[in-house]
Amino acid sequence: MKKPLQPYIRFFQKIRTIYLVLMILVLALIIVRLALPGIVKNYVNKKLNELPGYTGHVDDIDIHLYRGAYVIRELHLKKKTDPPAYPFLFIETADLSVEWRALFKGRLVGEVTLDRPVINILATEDINKEPSKDSWTKTVKALMPMTINRLQVNNGKLAYLDLNKKPVTNLHIDDMQLTALNLANVQKEAKRLPSHVSLTGSSIGGGRLKADMDVNVLKDIPDLDLGMSLKGTNLLSLNSFFEGNARMDVERGNIDIFSKFTLMNGEMNGYVKPFISNLKVLDVKKDIKKKGGVLRVIKKAVVGLFAKAVTNPKTKKIATVIPIHGNIKDPKTSGWATFVGVLKNAFVQAFHESLSNELKNRNPGKSE
Repeated sequence: MKKPLQPYIRFFQKIRTIYLVLMILVLALIIVRLALPGIVKNYVNKKLNELPGYTGHVDDIDIHLYRGAYVIRELHLKKKTDPPAYPFLFIETADLSVEWRALFKGRLVGEVTLDRPVINILATEDINKEPSKDSWTKTVKALMPMTINRLQVNNGKLAYLDLNKKPVTNLHIDDMQLTALNLANVQKEAKRLPSHVSLTGSSIGGGRLKADMDVNVLKDIPDLDLGMSLKGTNLLSLNSFFEGNARMDVERGNIDIFSKFTLMNGEMNGYVKPFISNLKVLDVKKDIKKKGGVLRVIKKAVVGLFAKAVTNPKTKKIATVIPIHGNIKDPKTSGWATFVGVLKNAFVQAFHESLSNELKNRNPGKSE
């Protein structure tokens, strides 16, 4: 009777062995799954701190294996020279995942969604001392091993600050929505600029920002074609900038800014075109009581007279055009530094020329 039962006993022993192995594997996977966020967090923190001149950390990381993604909670990246209140980068949530739609096209690429990122750029920063492009690329690849094909930014903020000016200059764009598509050219577009980036936001003073750009980021120095408009900004919001840079302020006015430029093979070409309307610089009763007294009033009166002279009597707008030109391929300088420097100088010059330099090119009393 025992012999007929032996095959069944061996069968159930094998089933029990398989069950135990499966249980061990499941327990191992659970342990790995529980430990994985901590492992990834330590790895990310290590890579952030390897970026020269920076310190960084993330507060937490969630793993979503079912969709091939991980989520970073509160990423902090600070220059070692940054004041604590203005770190270079803060991201509330960063979702990094596989772009599944691209798999149907035979490409393994990633998509990134950033919620409420904040970037602070300080005027005193020397861009030439920034980490090299290779250092930034290495850090980004460590965080996202796959090539990024889609980037989405929700409710972002970009601020430009000059803490050495009195009053402090604080210019910023809020509520930024950015969508960048086909960055890795998964669509295999034959265009010179196969990727598209769209951006909207709200500026200081209630301005409405809109920008569209076609770009090829696959080149060592990307090619791009950008058009931008900033409409309806209240000039009163820029008085800290005017005070710190031109020693004047305004009582009333609005500014619209239009810009278009291209970057092709390292060569920049384009323009910045500001329109200032309803400008009022002088209020004697108010200004005579302010710091600076009579001299301040006289200075503002001169600017006010100038504004009246160059304002088109039909449109009541002050307008000028500032060209953008520059080559960023000089091996002796940082291409990124040159790029940012040309744009910064163009936009700052646009303000100054709108309020002063046009006087040299016009005869007082004559309209446009």
